[in-house]
Amino acid sequence: MQHVALPVAIPQAEKTSTLKRAITAGVIGHFVEWYDYGVYAYVATYLALAFFNGSSLMPVFATFAVAFFARPFGGLIFGYIGDRIGRQRCLAAVVVLMSLSTFIIGILPTFERVGALAPVLLLLCRVLQGLSAGGEIAGASSFVNEYAPEGKRGLLSSLLPAASAVGLLLGSVLMLYLSSNYSKEFMSSWGWRIPFFIALPLGIVGLYLRTKVEDTPLFRELLAKKGADPSPLKSSLTKQFKWIVVAFGATLSYGVGFYMVLSYMPSYLKTVVGFKPDQVFSVTAVILIAHIIALPIWGAVSDRVGRRPVIIVASLLLIGLTYPAFRLIAESGSFGMAMLSGAILSAIIAACAAPLFAYMAEMFPTSVRASSISIGYNASVMLFGGTAPYIATYLIESTGNPLSPSFYLMAAAAGAAITLFLAPSARAGHLSALRRD
Repeated sequence: MQHVALPVAIPQAEKTSTLKRAITAGVIGHFVEWYDYGVYAYVATYLALAFFNGSSLMPVFATFAVAFFARPFGGLIFGYIGDRIGRQRCLAAVVVLMSLSTFIIGILPTFERVGALAPVLLLLCRVLQGLSAGGEIAGASSFVNEYAPEGKRGLLSSLLPAASAVGLLLGSVLMLYLSSNYSKEFMSSWGWRIPFFIALPLGIVGLYLRTKVEDTPLFRELLAKKGADPSPLKSSLTKQFKWIVVAFGATLSYGVGFYMVLSYMPSYLKTVVGFKPDQVFSVTAVILIAHIIALPIWGAVSDRVGRRPVIIVASLLLIGLTYPAFRLIAESGSFGMAMLSGAILSAIIAACAAPLFAYMAEMFPTSVRASSISIGYNASVMLFGGTAPYIATYLIESTGNPLSPSFYLMAAAAGAAITLFLAPSARAGHLSALRRD
């Protein structure tokens, strides 16, 4: 692995308050981003009624998947901003775009009122969400890892996917409350809009936090030396392509696992297993809590043994356990078994996620870090992660086999394991010759 430009240590004056503010800004903003982004999947059945005239979930998840094709473009735009202008400004811009586009979904007219224009407007909002999400991960990964002290990058950057899961958990708990206390008629006609309205105040909080912290010491040093790359995209593709491919492959297990188990699962439990809404969101909450608890544990482990071994072992576990877990969920019909199986899968996916963001940040030099991460990560999620709910729905409807989505996740995990077996070995957090650009 290349020697890269991450800080060996935070200056003494910044070790306390500055570090806390920086990590909080990155993590809280990430939470806002992924609450906004994930709530779409939780209201999928209501969106089918509101925007697609009550048809199947396939057009809802097709819209979900199409938006992912905007992610690489968002990554290129905001990755450029992050590498040329600064991580902090990139992060402030993306949280505004995500919150506004999510809020607008909540006020869109339905199919009943404007006909075919309704799904078109929904798609446009999803594309804006995709642009924002494409810039968020690269900016936040660079920001947090450039502030994090050596030996704690895995732990601190694992808080990013944890924030994503907390955002999803908030959406899940909110939907549990709404579905338990209000009628189906209310939820179908108006109640599904409530989670989207909440995006606006959350976005204001995220923006405030991200504008109250300085850019990273490494990026400020880069600007002071006039070392910012004038063409970070070109330099990423020409000089970092090998490592972009590694980032692409390393993302597969988490990218597909996140959207298959943590995002698509509520729809699977409702439409395939036949759980009631309160059961669906209770299971989802347990899955997310298990994921959140496991993330910092695996992040700390990766600081001691390396990023690559943790992701490889977790990917192999997914290959072996995904099919049995889906079978228990689908065939047992047991509420408790669904909780247990889902929690095990989500804890394994956490092991794929926790080391990933430090692993990617450590691949690339400061001058092109945001652009390079955005290309590798977003391309992987666009092609395989964001399409997971649609592919899962298609596989079930075309084969009649409720277990068929498990094979897709197993294939993705195999791809990640093969990539990392072939990639050069490195003990993340123990690299001996870190340098500054």
